[in-house]
Amino acid sequence: MFHTAANTAANTPADTAADTALSAPAKDGATRLRLFCFHHAGGSAWSFAGWGHRLGRGVEVVPVSLPRRPAVGADAPGAVGTMDALVSEVTGRLAPILDQPYAFYGHSMGALIAYGVAQRQLAAGRRPPDRFVAGAHRAPHLPSTPDLTGELSDGAALELLLGLNGVGRLVRENPRRMRAVADRLRDDLLLCGTYRHPVAGRRPLPCPVHVLYGTGDPLVSAAEAAAWRAHAAARFSLHALPGGHFFHREHKDLFFRELARALAVDMN
Repeated sequence: MFHTAANTAANTPADTAADTALSAPAKDGATRLRLFCFHHAGGSAWSFAGWGHRLGRGVEVVPVSLPRRPAVGADAPGAVGTMDALVSEVTGRLAPILDQPYAFYGHSMGALIAYGVAQRQLAAGRRPPDRFVAGAHRAPHLPSTPDLTGELSDGAALELLLGLNGVGRLVRENPRRMRAVADRLRDDLLLCGTYRHPVAGRRPLPCPVHVLYGTGDPLVSAAEAAAWRAHAAARFSLHALPGGHFFHREHKDLFFRELARALAVDMN
């Protein structure tokens, strides 16, 4: 379910609090901020490979692998079929290790999941994140784009992935991988379509909330990104970055500088 840092970045993610090395070793045994990272629709924990080395020794990057999630209504043992069920399971698995300073970064769908986990932490009287960073997602109380919550055809899912520059060259050149990613994207978007923001019972997050969006993102406007302000009880910041929905891949140096600033860490 989640992956902590170890000694090598070449390990394969596993569903234990174990051994993927995406972070540099801490200096002199210093306490590091744990950054739990939630990936976009159609993505995986590998989306965050190399982030720890980018962010430096003050951050321990913990990619979160999500539970199995079939198309809504599908009968698959052990899988979650709604956003609420997914967030509930993720919260239950992460809660035991959210007892020290930590932050959340969620990209696209991951921002919605991270927000749900943070809200469950608050509702249970447990420690909320020290910092919350959302990328490429509209504020959770805003309605989703109807075209992205219905059932996409194979062709439409592939077209969306390619149009958003959501897959790398190696995946684009492998038809089997492209098909697998497109299937996962379609199922994730169906799952996002089950999200309903509660009318009551949600509190603004008591930690600083930072929101990043791409100036060329066709899915998230500046106003939709700015609407996250309603979910911040403490400091709020909004940053526009050049690029589209995956601006963090297009302009990596700028993105990591902004992320480090949001986390208040030194990248050296």
